[in-house]
Amino acid sequence: MEYLQHNLERLHPRWPALAMAIRESAGNVLTVTPSREGAPSAMYQGQWVHSAYDPRTEARSWAEQQVGEWKRGELGVILGVGLLYHIEALAQVIPHDSRLVVVVPNLCVLKDALGVRPLGPWLDTLTWVTGTAQEMAEQLASHATPLRFFTYGAAARVHAEEHQRLEASLRRIVAAQAGGRLHVAVVGPIYGGSLPIARYAVRALGELGHRVTYVDHSVHHASYQAFENYRDERSRLTVQSRFADVLSLSTMATIAEDPPDLVLAIAQAPLSLAVLQHLQKKKFLTAMWFVENFRHLTYWQQLAAGYEYWFVIQQAECMDALKRAGATQVHYLPMAADPVVHHPITLTGDEQQAYGADVSFVGAGYANRRRLLPQWLTKEWSFKLWGNEWDGATDLSGVLQRNGARIDTDTCMKVFNATTINLNLHSVSGMGLDAHPDFVNPRTFELAACGAFQLVDERSLLSELFTPEEMVCFRSPDEVPSLIRTWLKDSGGRRAYAEAAQRRVLREHTYRHRMQDLLAAVGLHQPDRIGSILRGERSATELQRRTDSATELSPLLSRFPPGQRVELKDLAADIRARAPGRELNREELLVLMLDSYRGETRDLL
Repeated sequence: MEYLQHNLERLHPRWPALAMAIRESAGNVLTVTPSREGAPSAMYQGQWVHSAYDPRTEARSWAEQQVGEWKRGELGVILGVGLLYHIEALAQVIPHDSRLVVVVPNLCVLKDALGVRPLGPWLDTLTWVTGTAQEMAEQLASHATPLRFFTYGAAARVHAEEHQRLEASLRRIVAAQAGGRLHVAVVGPIYGGSLPIARYAVRALGELGHRVTYVDHSVHHASYQAFENYRDERSRLTVQSRFADVLSLSTMATIAEDPPDLVLAIAQAPLSLAVLQHLQKKKFLTAMWFVENFRHLTYWQQLAAGYEYWFVIQQAECMDALKRAGATQVHYLPMAADPVVHHPITLTGDEQQAYGADVSFVGAGYANRRRLLPQWLTKEWSFKLWGNEWDGATDLSGVLQRNGARIDTDTCMKVFNATTINLNLHSVSGMGLDAHPDFVNPRTFELAACGAFQLVDERSLLSELFTPEEMVCFRSPDEVPSLIRTWLKDSGGRRAYAEAAQRRVLREHTYRHRMQDLLAAVGLHQPDRIGSILRGERSATELQRRTDSATELSPLLSRFPPGQRVELKDLAADIRARAPGRELNREELLVLMLDSYRGETRDLL
């Protein structure tokens, strides 16, 4: 710590409160160790924060890679403090008139850094952001300029959880401020549980004012299903795989017809790695919302590097596994409800009789459900079981409705609304409760949005989504009968829980919220593309304001309504529509030439 006093004196004139807080902090988070080159390096929990050989050279190499992405007017935000080598290197090569902000979740790390080496005048050029995740997010958002994030991975690992909370807070702020109109292509699956989620996402994006192209592959389900008739499994799998490849190419052809700003695939969408790599080559942004348990469906291993952004319903292990498989951007995005579909229903007497019961369960016949549900049958309460894939479950045949036929969403909503206690048992391949309860299923949000009371098996992430006053959980199968007895007698308590959970969903957990969050996350990491559109910088009004130095463009832009988003293709289409019978001026010809070039570079097939 021999250099600490010197560095704090340099910091104090501009940041007196920060200097005082650093002085009072404990420090000693990093283990400082000499590198082979001689300069101090550091470790955290046995892992190097900087190079063990030459931290300065490593930092300069990193900075040179980052600066190529930096655009004029963007605020550079560094994640990862370490011993400040990388920050020094980036501060020395930043573009003219650019600024750097350093995120400091833990002042003890900064104290360690300030104590091991003397720091030069570049220290005076930095802005420091400290505090809670929410406070730091508010400080960053207050700059009102595009943010360009630079993550120094080794040093950022020290603050991984704090950075995740910071980004979540910042995404909420950005989502609330977003006003621009994107064009999003949503690619849905052929069939399965993620199919309705694709439709909910499409509706939510439309409600938010974005233009949506829905690539609906469910229209091909009958053809895909016909291949099940092949007796030879190898033939069936080969044909189904080739069919999926054809749909992947058809998706690319659809996108080529009207290129979107973002291609958003929902889990099990038929997009092959080859097509995804081709889209990346053509500079299309791609994202996958993987609304699946990563342990059960593992095709993500082959596609991880194909999508630029992954959004997942699990954290920790899932996110780490995807990154090891080649994914670069992985974000947590839990499930949700669609209030257009999932809402309270007033049932007729006949409907209440048909769909109602003291206790109900809706879902497929997974092994753990086949084993546990019979334990909860008793003459003390009526029980109805809805759903398919229950063949052979003889001990449940007496409560199985419609002979185990698959039920549609409307029927599902009637069951939810008619049932006194809805059981919500997450599916696993084992025989009991989930040993890895690290995701929350859609049913949790859908039941809550209906204002229905539920008992749900405890999930590790549930406390981030609902409070104990909004959701009743069970931790073991043995608790369930007692909980059912208790809550059947307490209509007022059930109503209070159901109404509180419904308020929470409508306030925070709809597909509109999720799509806002998803687009904000992409916008934060693409400040000059998605971010600029979300900020409204492509509107006719904003473009007019920015044409002061190019007044010849003003007449072209004045033809559009003030709030309308205007792109090169829009200018070109307007010029072509007005071209017959007149001579085009220089600016119009240049626009048409650029649009022609754009079309050539976006030729996908």
